[in-house]
Amino acid sequence: MSQEAINQLRTWMTTQSLDAFLISQPQNRSYLSGWLNDDTEGAGVLLVGAQDQVLLTNPLYAEAAQKEATGWEVVTPTARQYATAIADEAKKHGWEKIGFESSVVSFAEYEKLRDAGSYTLQPFENSFIDQLRQVKQPYEIELLKHAIAITDETFAHVCTWIQPGMSEKEIQWEIQRFMMEHGADGLAFETIVASGPNGTMPHAHAGQRRIQRGELITIDMGARYKGYCADMTRTICLGEPAEPRMREVYDAILQAMKTCEAGLHAGISGFAADALARDVLDGVGLAQYYVHSTGHGVGLQIHEGPNLSQRAPKDMPLLAGSVVTVEPGVYIDGWSGTRVEDCVLLKEDGVEVLTQSPTELVIQR
Repeated sequence: MSQEAINQLRTWMTTQSLDAFLISQPQNRSYLSGWLNDDTEGAGVLLVGAQDQVLLTNPLYAEAAQKEATGWEVVTPTARQYATAIADEAKKHGWEKIGFESSVVSFAEYEKLRDAGSYTLQPFENSFIDQLRQVKQPYEIELLKHAIAITDETFAHVCTWIQPGMSEKEIQWEIQRFMMEHGADGLAFETIVASGPNGTMPHAHAGQRRIQRGELITIDMGARYKGYCADMTRTICLGEPAEPRMREVYDAILQAMKTCEAGLHAGISGFAADALARDVLDGVGLAQYYVHSTGHGVGLQIHEGPNLSQRAPKDMPLLAGSVVTVEPGVYIDGWSGTRVEDCVLLKEDGVEVLTQSPTELVIQR
């Protein structure tokens, strides 16, 4: 449980004249309670008041919640009637004004909540908890480092194991098997293996295409450890690239990543951070093929704030303690594509690169 975060939430609630706050977003629920449950039906919600904190969940999960969510009163609503149970808790504790996360509460759920009690409901589109989660606490950084280390170990294994003629799906399954057998609790996301022409799709699904010598193979992978996600992309080639352009494009992308990492620090905006990488590719005529943002936060979610993007506010600084990806890529229709990605920890004077996997393009086979 993050007691410091709960205390900060309570301070913020006071500034908003709230008696309680309802947390429905699954990762926010895990962040505050320490209960790393899956987002299954009936998994539950949190209610935080000035003095009390309640976890409402399905009876199926009550025992696990009581073990993991220390310091929380665990309540199991009858027949999953969460609105009624929330109203009962509000009456019990005298809560008259309750804030909630409007981005994850449907209108139907809102109507049930509204009609169940006599309190006032106050929507918040951008939850204060989302902002808290951007700056990682020391224990979170250690968990992220562990997830990243598992990912690095898996990539090292793949580089010694992979052979021409293997299918993308076969490689994907080997990556996922190795991660799970070497400490991962799960996958941060479905592993991407995109070879040859499939590399033009940033989020390609691994298929039955068989990899060949001399072509680009993009692997985007990440382990999940105690709820925290790693995210890494490497592009490799079995033997020398089939054409010089492959090396030229790859070297430009790698330079864009390194330039961005060298210029990143707390206080720079996500917009300016994105430009660090984008300007490198623009300088060699590849920016038109760079179709996504430069990076995003990682933590309990594989994609969370802050964002390194052209859409990021120019006046919103990145904060020390944030863990973000740096992942420039180029995707040329009718040819191929490639991407390289690290996770980095933002500091006042720069970054700590957490991903340790090598970035060499060629693997001799």
